Formats: sequence, structure tokens, C-alpha cells
Amino acid sequence: MGARATACACALVLLLANVSGARSSAHAYARASFYATNDAAIVAAGREGMFASANANDGTTDDARAGAWIDARARVSDGRAYVRLDGVTFERSERVARAGGAGQGATGLVEIVTFERGDASAIGVVDEVSGRRRFCCDAKMKSDGVCGSSDVGRVIVREDVGEDGTSTGPRRAEVWFDGDDVTARSDVEAVRVRKTGMYHVWFVICDPDHAGVTVSGRTMWKNPNGYLPGAKTALLPFYGFATMAYLGLGFAWTLAHVGHWRHVLGLHNCITAVLALSMTESAVWYFDYANFNATGYRPYVFTMVAVLLGSLRATLSRALVLTVSMGYGVVRPTLGGMSAKVISLGICYLCSAAVKDVVEHVGSVDDLRPGARLFLVLPISVFETVFLLWIFSSLSRTLTQLALRRQTQKLALYRAFTNALALSAALSVVWLAYEMWFKSTDMIDEKWESVWMLSAFWNVLSFGLLAVMCFLWKPSGASSQYAYSELTNGDITEDSWWSELVAPADGGEFANGKSPHNGAKSSRVMNSAKKSRAMRDFSLDDDDDSTRDLEMEMGKIE
Repeated sequence: MGARATACACALVLLLANVSGARSSAHAYARASFYATNDAAIVAAGREGMFASANANDGTTDDARAGAWIDARARVSDGRAYVRLDGVTFERSERVARAGGAGQGATGLVEIVTFERGDASAIGVVDEVSGRRRFCCDAKMKSDGVCGSSDVGRVIVREDVGEDGTSTGPRRAEVWFDGDDVTARSDVEAVRVRKTGMYHVWFVICDPDHAGVTVSGRTMWKNPNGYLPGAKTALLPFYGFATMAYLGLGFAWTLAHVGHWRHVLGLHNCITAVLALSMTESAVWYFDYANFNATGYRPYVFTMVAVLLGSLRATLSRALVLTVSMGYGVVRPTLGGMSAKVISLGICYLCSAAVKDVVEHVGSVDDLRPGARLFLVLPISVFETVFLLWIFSSLSRTLTQLALRRQTQKLALYRAFTNALALSAALSVVWLAYEMWFKSTDMIDEKWESVWMLSAFWNVLSFGLLAVMCFLWKPSGASSQYAYSELTNGDITEDSWWSELVAPADGGEFANGKSPHNGAKSSRVMNSAKKSRAMRDFSLDDDDDSTRDLEMEMGKIE
């Protein structure tokens, strides 16, 4: 177990060491290289779901410079949505710069194209011969009338004009290298988001001599209510409501805990710990989202705390359900030798969940690609399956033991818990099927506005199951009735139950504990059946405590 924990911790440290800046609305570039296409060199500078500006008719120009659109003092939730260039710098090699010559004016061009996914077809043209898309205008295209004479050497962008006279479709900005300068810097300007959609920013070079240019700087993406990406905007109010819900549940639990502190069991303390952790996690997530909605940045420490709290909460919640299913505090006083197995499974799940959450939330601006997401989700799915099988097998054993001992109050409690857990499992299966359908039919992020629900559902389900456990195991004056107690001869009242099991087929009755026919043989059959049943009841726990319990149970049966 120690080796596994060390390996997981090392893997997490190595992963964090290679994570870039923890930003959601700021897309940063550090000497990013262009990649070659058919006739152009392109950098895919970012993509995000954006909501349309609420002030689309305020008279501000589409490309505003140092005005109200990009004023750092403006309110964050001012209804304006835009993509802003914050001094993006392009750098070319000394050889290419010298070839341009000093004092020769503009000697190299980089174009910045901002477009909504639905307008992607307005960039470039499809070559009729090769069937491949070409992005740059050349002399032949000019002669064919595909582009104008002023467009030669530039990206082909077809801009439409709306009914109000404003241009729609992709927006283009130009950055020129001057003379023999090695670097060229864009002005600080913003492009208004006029319609809701998935937006992309490309840096494009049509001159093959400048294909080796690198880019540094950043772009800022702002939605009407702040810097939260469109796919995460709904998570801010969601975590606000979740925090309030956990506070309400925690307040009710605290009242019951304080009012019946004399009857508090060890299981109650475990539920309290999970509830407190869940409440803290929701609050930290809320403040994390609120912070970078206002600033556009996510501090490493704050985000890491939220991520690791979420992973720890998920792990402890599953461990709590497992220990309750095993009858901790009700059927058995301790987990005995099973504690090490539960802890090992919990550590493996914690490491897998932490790595996945860190990659998704820290240093990742764009959504993960399907292949990377599958690689991260696969280990968690395996451990989830182990938890699920172990939980239901333990529940089956616990229900059997309670039925055998005729502990009706505890049996009713666990039956209610089993029903809640079965409903939770059924909802999980249905939602997993929905997630698979959602992701398989949304390979290009057309449903980005609904992505937040995929993760929110699991938080709602976790809260619901925790609320059920708080209700079923709430501290009260009757809590001692559900606590574990040593078996006494008076507790074992299953003789009549077993008598029915081995009763003669003709309905003959036992008298004084003996059968009318061959009573000694029937008694041996009954005892053998009891021992076999006891063996089955305890066979799932391969530890010393279970062996002692088995011997005690068989001794009392005899």
C-alpha cells in the first residue's frame, strides 16, 4: 500500500510540474510555433464558447481601441462580450529580418482571424482539383475572380454585411513587420461577440518565408457576465446553490448531533466528516469560480485546493458508503483486516481522481480532447466498478446477517438504504449512457452550453445520497438500537425459521424441538444447514475478525 501511494504521489508531482498557467479566460502563448497547411502557416490560438454581447447596439465599433470595450476599470458584468488581443508579439529569425532590409517599410504580414464555428466556411476556398481547402489568395485566384487584387498574399475572408450595415462573419486584423525588425507587436484591440457560439482565433501567415515565426502574449475572452468561459458560466450559481444546500443540511445535522450527543456513534462522526468536507469543497469551488470570473485568472493554490478537496470528498464518500454497507457500527464493531483493503482502494481512487481533476481544471484552457479524456477516465471507471461491486456484495451479506438474527429495526434501516443506493446506481447508469451519447454526438462542441450539467449531476447525486444517509442515521435517542452489540443466546431466534426450512413435506409438526420421525436426524440436518448458512454469511470477509465471528456464531447456533 505504501509503494502504491508513493507512486501515485510521484506521478501527481510530475504532472503538476509540467502544467502551464492556471487560466481559463486568458489564452497564453510562449514562443508558440506555426504549423504548415496547404498554402499557409497557422496557430490555433484558442477556442471558447461565448455568449452574445448584451450591448450589441451601443454604437461601439467592432474593433475598439483603448475605449470602453477594453477599459480595465469597467465593471466585469457589464453585458459586453469580446475577444481581446493583449499585445501579442510575433518574432521572426534574424535571417528573414535582414532579407527584408532596413527602411523598406512593411516586410512581413501576420493576420489574426476571429470567427464563430458556423462561419468557418467563409475562410479560404476549396480547390476543385485537389478537394483541399486553400487559405491564401494568389495570382491565379485573382485571375479567376476568387479574390481581389488587394487580397493577394492575404487570407481569403468573406465578410457579409448585415441589415444594419455592419460587417458580420470572420473578423480579420493585420500585424506587420517593419523593415528589418525581428519582432512585430499587435495593438490592444477587442472584437465584439455579436452572436452566441463557439469562437476560434487563428494566427495565419501566407508568406512561406515567414513560416518559422513564433508568437508570444495572450488573448482575453470575456462573456457578458465576466471572464468565465461560456461552458462554465452556469457553474458559478450552481456551486452557490450547492454551498447553501450543504449549509442547510449541515445545520440540521449539527442540531441533531448536539441535541443527542450522548447517543452519538462512531458512524455519526464519519458522516460529519464527509458532510464538512463536502460543504468546504462546494464553498471553495464557488469562490474559485467567482475569483476568475472577476479577474480572468485562477490562482494555482486556490484551484489546487478546490481540485484536491473534490477528489478527497469523492473518495471519502465512496469509502463511507462501503463501510456502511459492510455493517460498520451496526453488524460489526470494526472493519478488522478489511481496513487495509478499503484504504488501498481509496488511495488508488484518490490518485486517479486527483490526476484527472488537475488536468481538467489546472492549466487547461481548452476542453480536453476525446483521447486524452478517455485515458484519464479509464482508471477511475475501473475503481468505480470495484467500489460498486464491493458495496452491493457487502450489502447483501449485511442484509442476510440481519435477517438471520431477526434484528428487524436494523434490517428495515438497511433495506431503506439499499433502496436509495439502488436508485442512485440506476440513475448513474442512465446518466453514464446519456454522457456517452452526448460526447459521441458532440465531437465539435456544438452543445457547449450544456456541458456543465455533466459534472453538476454527480454533485447533485452525491448530495442526495449523503442527505439520505443523514436522515437514516441521524443522531437520536434511539441511536443505540442501531449500534453493534454482542450476540446473546436470546438474540438468536431463528430456530423457528430454520424449522420451517427443514420441516417435513407432509406438514408434520415438531414437538419439544423434535420431529415425529427421526428427530435426531432432523436436528443434525438443521444444525448442518445453520452452519452452512453461517459459512456463506461470513465467507466474503477474508480476515481474522470474520473467522472469530464465524466461530462465535456457530458456537451459539449449536
